[in-house]
Amino acid sequence: MTRTWRDRQIYLALLALAFVVLVQSTLLARARLLGAQADLLLVLVICWSLLHGATEGLLLAFLGGLGLDIVAGLPLGTSPLALMPVCFLATLGRTSVHAANLWLPVILVAVATPLHGWITLLLRQFSGMPVDWGGATIHVILPALILNVTLTLVVARVLRWAFRPTRWVAVG
Repeated sequence: MTRTWRDRQIYLALLALAFVVLVQSTLLARARLLGAQADLLLVLVICWSLLHGATEGLLLAFLGGLGLDIVAGLPLGTSPLALMPVCFLATLGRTSVHAANLWLPVILVAVATPLHGWITLLLRQFSGMPVDWGGATIHVILPALILNVTLTLVVARVLRWAFRPTRWVAVG
């Protein structure tokens, strides 16, 4: 991988991250389906970690989570703390013989969504807020799981297309 390709990849990732944080905190925060909202940042972090490893996924989770907390007015650190552990799920599939299969990110997002939701609930409970674990799981996390899995079908394909090394090698 050439240095030029790596530089472009980093800039594109940061641009995509900024776009996702803005979409997540504006459009998706108001768009609800089945009583829940899709979590584009979670889907991006899982798909990115699957393609590029846990280190880059953790960086995206940290920066994107902080950006989301700042833009959405959430308690600072809540989103990164909930996003960062799910990066390691994606690394389990990264070494799999099925790593190129589109269903792998779908399965990983299906597992990561409740995990992310429960970590968020735990953080809220630690901050002294009352938490209805059963109600939140049934009425928020499970509908979000359906939305996130659907969103993954699009995000995984776009990332694989946009960050293919052969796409950018001839340029420059």
